[in-house]
Amino acid sequence: MIFLLAVLSLLALNAWVMSRKRWQWQAQLFTQEFGHWLALLAPACSAFSDSRWLACGFVLLAIVFMTPAFQAFRIARAQNLPFSWLRLWFPIRLHQTPVQCERLTYWQEGDESLDIVIHRPIEAKKPLPCLVIAHTGGWDSGDPGEFEWANTELASHGHVLCSFGYRLAPKHKWPAQAEDTRRAFAWIRDHAAEFGIDTTRIVLMGRSAGAQIAAACAFSMPELRASGCIIVYGTPNMYIAREWSLPDDLLKSLTLVRQYMGGDPHEVPDAYRTASATEFLDTHHLPTLLIHGTLDSLVGIGHSRLFNERLAHRDDHHFIEFPWGTHGTDYFPSTPGGQLSTAAILRFMERFASGDP
Repeated sequence: MIFLLAVLSLLALNAWVMSRKRWQWQAQLFTQEFGHWLALLAPACSAFSDSRWLACGFVLLAIVFMTPAFQAFRIARAQNLPFSWLRLWFPIRLHQTPVQCERLTYWQEGDESLDIVIHRPIEAKKPLPCLVIAHTGGWDSGDPGEFEWANTELASHGHVLCSFGYRLAPKHKWPAQAEDTRRAFAWIRDHAAEFGIDTTRIVLMGRSAGAQIAAACAFSMPELRASGCIIVYGTPNMYIAREWSLPDDLLKSLTLVRQYMGGDPHEVPDAYRTASATEFLDTHHLPTLLIHGTLDSLVGIGHSRLFNERLAHRDDHHFIEFPWGTHGTDYFPSTPGGQLSTAAILRFMERFASGDP
């Protein structure tokens, strides 16, 4: 019992500190988003403990493990978002709309090609709003087929999701990714009738590295005619991303930023300007949603807080911060972060991509 208490205590402690190693971040994500299961284990252990002090320790751990769920419930209630306690333990939705997933190539040149993964409700009766998503991966890796469960969940609520690949650093530096975003939009519009997409209701979204691409393109390329932008734990200001980069942090962010941008701001000033959505906020207005976890060790919460300060006065801007959340908090649709992220995105889509005047 003492050994089990020690293991659970270490998990609880790791969940509430900034991670320095990848395995710590992965353990943190698991503990934060599935702590409600560990919370069930703790009281069961206390019932078999002969020591009152051990029993009290297990009960305290149960409270700690349940904290993300309680915080998610509090935020959901304050912001009038749905939250299901039952779904924390029963993640499968029995009456979920069936979703079809297919992977296609949307661009090819020589030996290079880019894929797009499309999630859409089966047998939709009318053209649907579309989420165009740039994937994660630190700009030098990643795949458009990621976040399968989360994307399926969003599509089941009556949306078409198009997650597109883009050329990767260090071989391809910015603005190659902006060119690929333009290609993806053109392909989607050309095939809109085939996939049941309403081209007047397209929202550009990205997670992590993809969030930077989505934000930069949404604000600097009005010709895309995006109806809004959703930025999930991203870096919408590449000047700040470079300033805060370190050579020895969890992501080796200094290397990632410099190989992606092609150098420092004084070396490639135009690249940093066009890659920073913040440079276009005064010239192009767009509804935005920011989602970020306070304890994110890969992309610090400061990126979203600074961006939020620029747009907080606008009625079409919304920022939701998860006090327990880390990178990937929205990966599992049924967990505290997954439920809140899904609810916030669906409300944003309803408000700004509903087709209403």
